[in-house]
Amino acid sequence: MNPQGIIQLHDEYRKRVLNMQASENFLSYKVRKALASDMASRYSMIFDQEVHGSFVHNAYGGTKYQEEIKEYAENKAREIFGFKFANVKPISGHIAAMTVLISLTEKGDKIMAIPPELGGYDGYSQPYMPDMFSLKFVPLSLKNMREIDVEKIRREKPKLIILGASYILFPYNLDEVLEVAEEIEARVVYDASHVMGLLPAGFQKGIGKCDAVYGSTHKSFPGPQGGIIFTNDESIAEKIERNLTWRTQDNYHTNRVAALAMALYEFSPVAKVYGKKVAENSKTLAQALEEDGLGIKYSPYYTNSHQILVDEKSLKEKFSLTPPQMGELLEENGIIVDSVGRIGTAELTWKGYGPEDMKEIAGLIIAVLEGESVRDEISQMVDKWDGKTIGEKL
Repeated sequence: MNPQGIIQLHDEYRKRVLNMQASENFLSYKVRKALASDMASRYSMIFDQEVHGSFVHNAYGGTKYQEEIKEYAENKAREIFGFKFANVKPISGHIAAMTVLISLTEKGDKIMAIPPELGGYDGYSQPYMPDMFSLKFVPLSLKNMREIDVEKIRREKPKLIILGASYILFPYNLDEVLEVAEEIEARVVYDASHVMGLLPAGFQKGIGKCDAVYGSTHKSFPGPQGGIIFTNDESIAEKIERNLTWRTQDNYHTNRVAALAMALYEFSPVAKVYGKKVAENSKTLAQALEEDGLGIKYSPYYTNSHQILVDEKSLKEKFSLTPPQMGELLEENGIIVDSVGRIGTAELTWKGYGPEDMKEIAGLIIAVLEGESVRDEISQMVDKWDGKTIGEKL
């Protein structure tokens, strides 16, 4: 089979399933069209300064509209998220994280972040970015997925504190962290990769006080794969801009920026309500699953975000399954989740599914875990969607 055939099979397959992976979202037709535009094979590198002895505005020609779409994306991002500066150049959340780290630390500095065993991003642990940049990693302590141990921060005296995680259910005690950070002269940044789409609805109060906020644009935010960085500090914005050129990356993929601009345009009308709808769907799904016999962690609060965490012990005792086995069974029936026990609601919410749908889906998930086939019922759930996202409808 040729590549076109494989791609077509993938597209048709994904149209017939319910995607409930916490790290993914859905791109509208217009966002996809932007990704496939002529910009996909074009360069743009704005300098507006002397380079190799001559003043250079842009290293490449023909970039008029690429520059215009970048400006639109950054302006719209500032408007939606409420920051003075936005940088849409990072081609991934990881690149955004690298850029923030090298902009705010020096070799030998101590950094603190949530460790992988508490749901943190592996990239911040010692073998990865800290080793790359000669930094010392010390794990933050986290209670009930929400309360950062500020006394440990006070004792360790890091130069940089990184909040945010792959398993993120609740906002953190940010004000306490910021207070201690000021006391020990540390900077605080927030990796919002998973909750980017929830921020405009107020997921994390006071987040604008952080030195930088950054992350992916394709998880709870319904944009293309890529990254974004926000700050209210002009000097930090300047460092980030410098470090994104010939350091952490080169070409920033202007078709991706165009797709992000389109996603921001579609997201803008619902920015302040989408996050609330996502959280409502997550809580409804968690409660319904628990009532039907599957334990969900952190009951009865469950989550304020786009994901819930299955209790592995309950899954094993009641259904004799591990999280990877659960994922395989669900996929056979047309529900897509990851292999670690996370179930996400961001994509279905973006498509317009609501709490009553979550209750129905919970029943189907339990039926699958009990050994039933629900492929026909999932097809009916898929067919309920009218093909337009809640952003497109507005």
